[in-house]
Amino acid sequence: MPKEFIDESAYVCVLNACSHSGLVAIARSIFNNISIKTDIIYTTMIDCLSRAAVFDEAQQLIDQFERDHMPVWSMY
Repeated sequence: MPKEFIDESAYVCVLNACSHSGLVAIARSIFNNISIKTDIIYTTMIDCLSRAAVFDEAQQLIDQFERDHMPVWSMY
């Protein structure tokens, strides 16, 4: 399937399937090829790494997300 037809939901489903199947290497490869990573895609990949007990890499991904995404204070 061409990449332009794959949306966030498809990526989340595939990463979640990899997470529950223990396919961390495949999930990592898919994640690295996603051009626009949303917060839910990051969360799904962190879940995958955590389920496989790859905590150092999961923490690095959390740190990267926090660096790249500033908090929004629009409610104040």
